[in-house]
Amino acid sequence: MSQMTTPLPPGPRGNALLGNIMQAAKGELDFFKGLGSYGDVSSFHLGRKRFYFVNHPELIRKVYTSQNFVRTALSRDVMESFLGWGLFSQEGENHLRQRRLMQPAFHHKRIDGYGAVMEGYATRMLEGWKDGETRDISHDMMRLTFEIVSKTLFDADTGEQASRVGEAFTAIMKAVNKEYPLYALLPAWFPVKRWGASRRAVEALRGITASIIQERRASGADRGDLLSMLLMARDEDGTGMTDEQVGAQTLSLLFAGHETTANLLSWTWLLLSRNPDIRRKLQEEVDAVLGGRPPSVSDLPKLEYTASVVRETLRIYPPAWYAERAPLTDTELGGYTIPAHAPVVISVYVTHRDGRFFEQPERYWPERFQGVEDRQLPAYLPFGGGAHLCIGNRFALMEAQLLVAAIAQRYELELAPGVEVKPRALITLGVEGLRMKVKRRQPGAAA
Repeated sequence: MSQMTTPLPPGPRGNALLGNIMQAAKGELDFFKGLGSYGDVSSFHLGRKRFYFVNHPELIRKVYTSQNFVRTALSRDVMESFLGWGLFSQEGENHLRQRRLMQPAFHHKRIDGYGAVMEGYATRMLEGWKDGETRDISHDMMRLTFEIVSKTLFDADTGEQASRVGEAFTAIMKAVNKEYPLYALLPAWFPVKRWGASRRAVEALRGITASIIQERRASGADRGDLLSMLLMARDEDGTGMTDEQVGAQTLSLLFAGHETTANLLSWTWLLLSRNPDIRRKLQEEVDAVLGGRPPSVSDLPKLEYTASVVRETLRIYPPAWYAERAPLTDTELGGYTIPAHAPVVISVYVTHRDGRFFEQPERYWPERFQGVEDRQLPAYLPFGGGAHLCIGNRFALMEAQLLVAAIAQRYELELAPGVEVKPRALITLGVEGLRMKVKRRQPGAAA
């Protein structure tokens, strides 16, 4: 990486008025992969606004760990608008304090206790499947992970309360995915926050969570869920979170623990369908370790290949595929000067597919993770980094590994004939059109 400061990084030429908007609109993932070909630092325009793209793990880590880089005002405003003043919209001391208060909720003993909940909901879902039917697997994974996060967060089962939360949250996610791209294109003064669909859904969900929080605080009971831990959390001076703060963190955990894990699982089934040899190896391990019984947290250390399958899916299709940061002051990055407050874009989707850092980067190859820890792969960054490293990464990995084992033990999933699957690159990297035929299998019957 050059140390000479130059005025402007290279990048694609764009329209004088629209910049690179039309190029990006043809396909965000391909657009950012193209940016990676310009070097470790490149630039592009959306309208008249210049963005800087970083595609080297050393520079990405610098952005993530430097106190001079914070979330862009745009990304903070978006997350605050939809999720409240939670971890996704805070910086500096406020962020660190809230993260400290939330940390006990993610202690490994607490998280391990949720393993039975995860397996139980997976079993209940599979009992509703029929051998040979074709299902919308993305929908199934969304519903499954929502049921799990509702139970572990609120201790809410399939009653009225969970249904109301689910309806409101689904409405929010639809509105977010529809409205979010416009934030980058419209001027800051444009009243996006007042748009109807998302605001009504947000207010509905905040009202539901507020009533749950008030009821729980009044009872004072520890029901073993994450909400109980948030309410009991105390800072060094003995102060806890207000109801509003707990509500914002609750919405943040709903988002992080639902959509991203569901996308990870959906991509996993698609990749296994396309790679039958890998699927067979996964089935053989699951059958050998479990011997026909349901998986539990104690089985995870032995389900090594299953873990590698999950980690490789995170490399190929990272749900958190896009992030924005901005320097507080003019900053040198990879030999270029980044102006203060200019948006710096990171896409681990691109970095994870860079041949400089991964052998045969487009190949789905879980063996690359066998006997290798994440820290030994400097360009592997599926959960971000620095102060904003995903607080629930252990929860997500445990959940994904358990659910993959539980489902692969009882069913084999094949992409339905003629189905065209498309990535959906919005706030998270999802998959559309994932209709798959489910074939019941018996443990020990790996093809």
